[in-house]
Amino acid sequence: MTGFAVVGADHLHVFSIVAGLVGAGARPVAHAELGDLVAGYASWQAGSEARTYDDILDSDDVDLVVTVGVPAERADVAIAAIEAGKHVVSAKPGVTTRSSLDRLRGVLAGRPGRPWTVLFTERFENRAVARAVKMAREGAIGEVVHVIGTGPHTLGADSRPEWFWDPARSGGILVDLASHQIDQFVALCGTDVLGGGVEVASARVGNVSCPDHPAMQDVGSLTLLAPGAVGDHRVDLLSPSGLPTWGDVRLVVIGTEGTLEARANVDVAGADGGEHLILTDQTGVRRVDVSSDPVTWAVDLLADVDDGGERLMTQDHVLTVCDLALRAQEQASSWGIS
Repeated sequence: MTGFAVVGADHLHVFSIVAGLVGAGARPVAHAELGDLVAGYASWQAGSEARTYDDILDSDDVDLVVTVGVPAERADVAIAAIEAGKHVVSAKPGVTTRSSLDRLRGVLAGRPGRPWTVLFTERFENRAVARAVKMAREGAIGEVVHVIGTGPHTLGADSRPEWFWDPARSGGILVDLASHQIDQFVALCGTDVLGGGVEVASARVGNVSCPDHPAMQDVGSLTLLAPGAVGDHRVDLLSPSGLPTWGDVRLVVIGTEGTLEARANVDVAGADGGEHLILTDQTGVRRVDVSSDPVTWAVDLLADVDDGGERLMTQDHVLTVCDLALRAQEQASSWGIS
């Protein structure tokens, strides 16, 4: 049985990651630096003991390190864990700087398989998005020519930690939120674009609603170019309070023979619940029922930890997505006319 340890828990993603691992049969062994976020939510810690990070790295009963700490600190955790022979799963963003990504490439060069995973939950935990990517890759709408991805979020200013407002610690809105949309575009384009087959044509970031935190970014966009396909993506922290979820996340895939639209969290047209998928092709328009699709990321990840496989995604995929997010953030110009 795979034993895992949690190092850092500064984002709510820790709960879904831990729940997925436990549900797939992994055993929580240890934890370090959990902070106030998990106070009162510690039922998953049954059997998990507090250890220092150095002790966790030296522990033979820890196979996998989970890191959901402050974004700017995740790469250092991952590098130390990989050097100690552990596998790592990180909430996004896995890296916030170019130097961190370069260091990670260096430590990964000597390890087979995919020891470093960044879990892009908008695809791996959402059945509608996952099925849309799968159907498109299988040719359900012909050749993919255009992808539109949007990731609006609720600001929730009152509950945000201090690091959230500092791009140096969060990575910036494109490195953080837009990593989901970049992951989806790369997955839709296929393995031919890994390692340099996608260009960042343009990128913008801005602050349009948070004058009390002028350095932070609450809106961002980017355009990606791949052979035969264009990706236009927007992320923001502008979801209105009347929306019954944290964001109206959508993925639209246009092919030569049809379109797919995933409405991940809510259907503002009126259908109940989330995980909606709409297919338009030569025969008509219909909703695709994804409710019985299994969510397999944790099972796949644990199998990869066990045998060094790449079922969940390849290491090249993770590195490509992180590289593109950093490139977009690095070259982003200002939102609008200043």
